[in-house]
Amino acid sequence: MNYFIIHKSSNPDIIGSDYPQAYKFIKGYNPDSENALFSIYKYKTTFPDYIPNLDGIMLSGSAKLSDFVSHGFLSTSFIVSEKAKSILEKYKLCAHRFYPLGLYKRGKKHDYYLLMIISDYSDFVDYKKSTFIEFNISSGKKYGAVSSISKEDLLQKKEIVKEKTGKISQTIWGDNIVMNESFDKELDFFEITIIDGSTYISERLKNDIECNGLTGWDFIPASNLTIL
Repeated sequence: MNYFIIHKSSNPDIIGSDYPQAYKFIKGYNPDSENALFSIYKYKTTFPDYIPNLDGIMLSGSAKLSDFVSHGFLSTSFIVSEKAKSILEKYKLCAHRFYPLGLYKRGKKHDYYLLMIISDYSDFVDYKKSTFIEFNISSGKKYGAVSSISKEDLLQKKEIVKEKTGKISQTIWGDNIVMNESFDKELDFFEITIIDGSTYISERLKNDIECNGLTGWDFIPASNLTIL
């Protein structure tokens, strides 16, 4: 199966002139209150055992509504429309939950969902066949190749880089990632994590999104990813 990398659209004709499209709250919504948005930030490997109150997210003044809305909140989440949710649900996604979300534009509420994912497929990387680089996430600067024989070896080298540079943003990133034969080849939507900041989508799901005219995501071929 061919995969693509999701890029949040920055086209002003699609998303408006504000990016991200949502990063504020309506008057009266407190994201710090019990069961509100910020309460789910502590969940890294599990999902909350409650339905969070997300009825109070505000679209920025010059932003437009799209099916996939860029936001400044939880990094392992996506704001999606009803139509987008209905299409995504037809495919095999990594571990996930959809939570109702109220998205407001000029006082009018629009029914959206927060797609929260838990996705770590780093145990399925063939580290000996993959290639890595020292990389600064903030600047995008690459510093040279790094070899690794295992996940444990790579984690140790990542810590050495952090200690050496004193920068949290300085790390080791996957350059060409090879997934081993145990990886689920039927997955349509996932993230690898720890060595890669990308969200991957199958060609069949990408095509369905495009055929249905959904807006807010762009796609580039995942030439950095090999599935054995």
